[in-house]
Amino acid sequence: MNAASETLLDLTIKRTIKSSPQRLFRAWTQADELLKWFGPEGVSTETAEVDLRVGGAYRLVLRLPDGNTVAHHGHYREIRPAEKLVFTWILENQACDGSRGEDCETLVTVHFEDRGSATELTITHEFLPSEKARNNHEFGWNGCLDSLEQLLV
Repeated sequence: MNAASETLLDLTIKRTIKSSPQRLFRAWTQADELLKWFGPEGVSTETAEVDLRVGGAYRLVLRLPDGNTVAHHGHYREIRPAEKLVFTWILENQACDGSRGEDCETLVTVHFEDRGSATELTITHEFLPSEKARNNHEFGWNGCLDSLEQLLV
């Protein structure tokens, strides 16, 4: 983690989605599923690569509304199907607002809590280097969850 200061911020987002934990876990961990929903409105996922195992890597290339692409990649640290997913999050070849240099690494944990006919999804994004980075990721994650919900309707 290469943050500009010792003060690192966390972000937590909770959303209850009318779907099973198993279905949501698949949406987060299968490349063909990620292609359908990952990204806020106006952003599409061009490529998704997933090696779903502890230590395995993933890589997502997103097309932005202006036509440019950005890539995110990382490694899986913990995988508990339909319960928990932990992975590093690296903005490829770009700085995260407030970080020193490029390829700022943060950590994302996704919890899947069965709520009967729905699942409470909790995303915790840790080690964000600034309030601006936190706000940008909050916007991005909420947009992703909006897209995921639209896919599942």
